[in-house]
Amino acid sequence: MRGYIRQRGNAWQAVVSAGFDPLTKKRVQRYATAKTPEDAERELTRLLRDVDTGVSVDPGKLTLGRYLVDQWLPHQATRVRGKTLHRYRQLLAVHVLPVLGTVKMAKVRPAHVQGVLDRMKTAPRTKVQVYRVLSAALRQAVRWQILATNPAQAASPPRPGRPSLTVPDAPTVNRILAGSEGWFRVALTLGATTGARRGEVLALQWRDVDLGAAVARITQAVEAVGQELSFGPPKTDRARRTLALPAGTVAMLRRWQKDQKERRLLLGPEWHPTDLVVELGDGRPVHPDVFSRRFQRLTVRLGLGGVRLHDLRHFYASECLRAGVHPKVVSEALGHASTAFTMDTYSHLLPVMQEQAAAAIERALGVGKVWADGFPDSPQ
Repeated sequence: MRGYIRQRGNAWQAVVSAGFDPLTKKRVQRYATAKTPEDAERELTRLLRDVDTGVSVDPGKLTLGRYLVDQWLPHQATRVRGKTLHRYRQLLAVHVLPVLGTVKMAKVRPAHVQGVLDRMKTAPRTKVQVYRVLSAALRQAVRWQILATNPAQAASPPRPGRPSLTVPDAPTVNRILAGSEGWFRVALTLGATTGARRGEVLALQWRDVDLGAAVARITQAVEAVGQELSFGPPKTDRARRTLALPAGTVAMLRRWQKDQKERRLLLGPEWHPTDLVVELGDGRPVHPDVFSRRFQRLTVRLGLGGVRLHDLRHFYASECLRAGVHPKVVSEALGHASTAFTMDTYSHLLPVMQEQAAAAIERALGVGKVWADGFPDSPQ
C-alpha cells in the first residue's frame, strides 16, 4: 500500500510511502494533516502525485542526495542514453553521495563542491566528469527554482589534459587484420576503413549497406549497460551519415554476406533474424565489450598491447588527412560535431598538411624556378 488515511485525535492524517532514503536505507514517509476525511483524501492524492513527480520534499528539508536520486536522475533518464545515465549514477554514488548526500540543498556552497573534487584520488579526467555532472544537476536545480544560484560555478575543477593519441601505422593495422577472422575481421575492417565507431559497426544492418554503390549508412548504434544491449539512433544528428566503402572492404563484405546466407540456411529456425552485418555466427548481436576484449587479447598476442580498438578510428582519420583529403570531408566521415574539433584532435598532422600546402603553391607558381637566379634588379 503506497498511502492511507488515519485519524489522529480530532484530525485526519494522510500518509504516503516515498520509498527508501538512498543514504540511510530507511523507509521515507510523507504526511499531511486535515480537519475532515474529505480533506485528507485530497491531501493523499496530492502527496501521491508529488511523490510520483519527485516533488515530495519540503524545499527547506530537501537534501542534495534526495534531489539527485529522486529528481535529477529520473529527469535525466528521459534525456540521455542508458549508458550515460549509468555513468552519472556511478559517479554520483562513488564520489558525491557519500560526502554531500545529507547536506541540505539550501546549504550547499562552492566549498562543498570543491571539497568533493579535492578529496578525489583519481585521474583528472574523472574529476572533470564529476564536476560536470554535479554542476549540471545544480544548474537544473536553479531552473527548477530549488536554488537561487549554482554553487558549482565558483568551484575550480581541474583542467582536463589533452588525451594521448595513439595512431597505429598501416603495417600495424594490417598485422591486426591478418590476425583476425570471421565476424571479428569484418568488424575490424569496417572500423579501420570507414572510421566508424565501435557501436556503429556492431549495429550496422544490411539494409543500410549498398555494395553496388559502395556505401554504408550509419543510422543506429548499439550500447550496453551491463549485459543488456539496446539499439537506437546515433547520439547526434551529424553521426547520421553515409560512408564510402573501399573496394577491398566491398569485396570482403560480399564474401561475408554469402557466408552468412549459407549459415542462415544451415541453422534454419535457430537463426536470429537481426539483419546485422556483424553477428556471432547465428545472427545474434556482438556485445561491445566482447569486441573490445577480443581486440585487447589479439594485440597483446601480437606484441601491440598499447593499441586500443578506438585507435583504428584515429588511423583512418590520420591517413585521410595525411593523404590530403579535405578536413571537412574527414570530419563528416567521422561524424564529428565540427571540422574545428577534428583538426584540434589531429593537430599533430598540421605540420605535414602545411608542408603539403607549401608544395602545392610551389607546383602552381613554380616559385623556385622563377627565383633560381637570384633577385632581379631593383627598378630605377
